Amino acid sequence: MGGAGRLPAGPHRRLAGAAVNRWGRAVVLLAVLGVLVSAVALALALRQAEDGGGRGQSTDLVQQFLPEERRVLGDFSVELLDGRRFDQSDLIGTVSVVNVWGSWCGPCRTEAPDLVRVARRLGDRVNFLGINVRDNPASAQAFERAFEIPYPSVHPDDAGTAILAFDGALTAAAVPSTVVLDEQGRVAARVVGPVDAATLRGLVLDALGASR
Repeated sequence: MGGAGRLPAGPHRRLAGAAVNRWGRAVVLLAVLGVLVSAVALALALRQAEDGGGRGQSTDLVQQFLPEERRVLGDFSVELLDGRRFDQSDLIGTVSVVNVWGSWCGPCRTEAPDLVRVARRLGDRVNFLGINVRDNPASAQAFERAFEIPYPSVHPDDAGTAILAFDGALTAAAVPSTVVLDEQGRVAARVVGPVDAATLRGLVLDALGASR
């Protein structure tokens, strides 16, 4: 008689246990989804704050900044891959393109022909500079030869110094990335990820037009 009131063994007990397990899994799944949604919302909020509130034109990868939003280039003096010196004054007085890259970076190889194409077309009106990061100088120079890069690049040992001068507009963690500077050395546009020739040319022409 001691078994009175108990759920009999067999399929009924198994069904009840399965229902409890399914409910438990649903609760865990909802909790995980809640954490993920919160994390995404936080990341988007932080990104919007970092980007100056989104007043300029932007997409997920390409941003253009209004004159009052533009970050001013800081002072720096660095060594180039070819041994020459370069400082921020070389980027003042004309529109400039600065690209962060590495020979180890697949997307950098994808965008290199586009960068070369725009540099050759607009090189008489625009300065181009590469910043080589986390790289071996010999590998970097081999990359330059392979793609016939027509502009200089900062030596990887000095990359951090150059990147800091851009006040967060460039980071060594985002490779490749590119900024377009106006004639005053302010960041007029930024591309995170590989840039294509049409996009880069459009951003440069916008900066050139605004400087007239």
